[in-house]
Amino acid sequence: MENQVEEKIELSRGLSIIHLMMMGMGMMIGAGVFVATGISIGFAGSGGILIAFALNGLVALFSAMSFAELSSALPTAGGAYTYIDEAFKGLIGFLSGWINWFALTVAGSLYAITFATYTVFLLKGTALFSILGIFPGFLEKILALGIALFFIVVNYIGVSETGNIENIITIGQMLTLGFIGVFAIFYTILHPEKLSYFSNFVPNGWDKILMAMGFTYVGFEGYEVIAHAGEEAINPKENIPKAILYSVVAVTTTYLLFAFAAIVGAEPGNIPISEWFAQLGPVGMGEAIKDLMPYGGLLITLAAIFSSTSALNATIYSGTRVLFAMSRDGRLPSFISQIHRKRRIPHYALFLSSIIVITIALVFPIEDVAASADIVFLLIFLLVNASVIKIRIERGDELDYGFLIPYFPYIPLLAIFLQLILSIWIFNVSPTAWLITIAWISFGLLIYSTYRQARKKEEIEREVVFEEKLETRRYKILVSVSNPRNAKILTKYAEKIAEAKDDELVIVSVVTVPEQTPLEEAKRFASENIRVIKEAKSQLKGKEKVEGIIYYAHSVFRGVLSAVRDQDPDLLILGWRGYPRWRRYIMGSNLDKIIENAPCDIMVVKPGETEKYERIKSILLPSNGGVHSLMAAEIANILAKAYGARVTVLNVNTSGEKRSRIERRLQHILKQFSGVQVNVKIIERDSVVDGILEEAQKHDLVILGATREGFLQRLLFGEIPQKIASECRKTVILVKKDLGLRSWINRWFGIREHP
Repeated sequence: MENQVEEKIELSRGLSIIHLMMMGMGMMIGAGVFVATGISIGFAGSGGILIAFALNGLVALFSAMSFAELSSALPTAGGAYTYIDEAFKGLIGFLSGWINWFALTVAGSLYAITFATYTVFLLKGTALFSILGIFPGFLEKILALGIALFFIVVNYIGVSETGNIENIITIGQMLTLGFIGVFAIFYTILHPEKLSYFSNFVPNGWDKILMAMGFTYVGFEGYEVIAHAGEEAINPKENIPKAILYSVVAVTTTYLLFAFAAIVGAEPGNIPISEWFAQLGPVGMGEAIKDLMPYGGLLITLAAIFSSTSALNATIYSGTRVLFAMSRDGRLPSFISQIHRKRRIPHYALFLSSIIVITIALVFPIEDVAASADIVFLLIFLLVNASVIKIRIERGDELDYGFLIPYFPYIPLLAIFLQLILSIWIFNVSPTAWLITIAWISFGLLIYSTYRQARKKEEIEREVVFEEKLETRRYKILVSVSNPRNAKILTKYAEKIAEAKDDELVIVSVVTVPEQTPLEEAKRFASENIRVIKEAKSQLKGKEKVEGIIYYAHSVFRGVLSAVRDQDPDLLILGWRGYPRWRRYIMGSNLDKIIENAPCDIMVVKPGETEKYERIKSILLPSNGGVHSLMAAEIANILAKAYGARVTVLNVNTSGEKRSRIERRLQHILKQFSGVQVNVKIIERDSVVDGILEEAQKHDLVILGATREGFLQRLLFGEIPQKIASECRKTVILVKKDLGLRSWINRWFGIREHP
């Protein structure tokens, strides 16, 4: 029967609950806690800010439940815009996206200003600042413009390998704020007189608490970005709701501790503490923490700078996505959804988002920017709460929920009421913010009247070109290919192993786009990958059924690991050019992560300068008898039979060990061979690497098993195999047997679960 190849287009799922929580908490701890808190203490008082944070946490938790329910039932990449549009369509659906885009870009402006404000706060006390005589307000605007332009360029370039850095920054933020809070508790035990700051708990009335709640609410937005990852999350119906709720609780607790630390750390002198914070404004938090502890000013400034830059990058990215989605849905001019052919990002959407970020940051004071961000986010969350009620009532029996809001519909109704009150009360803080919001909504209505006809959203999560159901086999090989030459070599070796084991062969190719580009847009760049898979399949003899799969991902390693989780292979075959692109990596950023994390046997092929995969006559198997050498011997036996080649088992003796002892140690390696010509060769050299490289010149193919050279060394296969593979001019195959421990640990912590 002629082979048939199943071509699937699938989105990769690589985000665990920890990754999702880091995303949410990283967005929430942006600028609100550093800028809005000090200002709010100025009009709400010491007790008022604690009440405001606690109640805001409760309101945020109510809305988080709505996001959790909707994300569990509709795990797509659109977030709030998708949910509101799903519920209301038409004008309200458009306005939700329009306001959401504005909310994210205004938040980006706030984070740029926060970065500038605290950078100037850090520099004010330096001699250089005094010598230059720079006006602080002017310098803040210049720094805000500079940092905004920097991250706009980052998003344009398409830097995607920032996930680990973002996680480190988020953990650093949480630990820093938590440490300051815990320090403040112990400080208060030693200085109980500080509790007198709370004697006049609500000095200016309860209406000021509502103002503080509304003004600081921007610090409680951000968890909704977790819902944007619905198509990339592992087990989204369970993990996304948990991540949303956990992140809100964690951040609210952190904020309460941090606000307490600011109050007990302040040194107001003879004036009321609320008046002291009112005078200092945006940097009140910084001054308070500086008085609280040694190096407190430096610590809080660095935390503010890192938090604001991390959130700025994320909001530019998210805002660009929302604008892109609206254009793709036909609600804005089509040119906005165009993808740059080289960068693979929605460059027009990025450009328009950047204009809003820069304009707001340069034109308006920080109080008005913060209040504007609060209003638009409150309106968005209000609509999400309304959406969860409408969708549950109208479609509750159609959807598969992973989480349901308790006491429905009272919790979302209460959230709607509270968010409406808070958004109105912000008028008392900044009338300008409401004027900006009304002007933006009016402009949106004008746009909507021009582009009323919306296209039906195209679903492209999976596309089957043609399909033949493969039988369940006891062994499966997964081959990751990226270019025609690579594919030809890898699939040839995979075919030989597949024939010997009568197994299933799956060829995978990953289409990547930057983090700034929605995954579903990767389909537009999949043609080359499909061609590579078809060319690879055309090299096979046709005895085995072959499945071809294209994965969409923001990085190659995420796509390949998604394929490993989905397909559950016994053996993963990868190609290697022979050197890393960056010195910090061993075999390359993607290859390192795949090899370290894939819970299966690994085979890496580094093609030689002259590839002889069609006429292999001699195979070299260096071995010292380790566990990975057994797998290497098995591969060598299969390929030797397939090509009619002879095998030389080589041992390089560098310690003067007796030959008889080495031969005994190699006996279990020799037992892996049958039906092929095998001989053992023991040579004495000062260097194992030099000895193997010298002998490799006499053979067509070298197969090496991983070595265990030290628990603390960050080595993938071991220093010796990797060095040989890098320097050898012949084709080298590195093999590493999955010993099960890493997979067990990952499953225990929920990091590598099957979706």
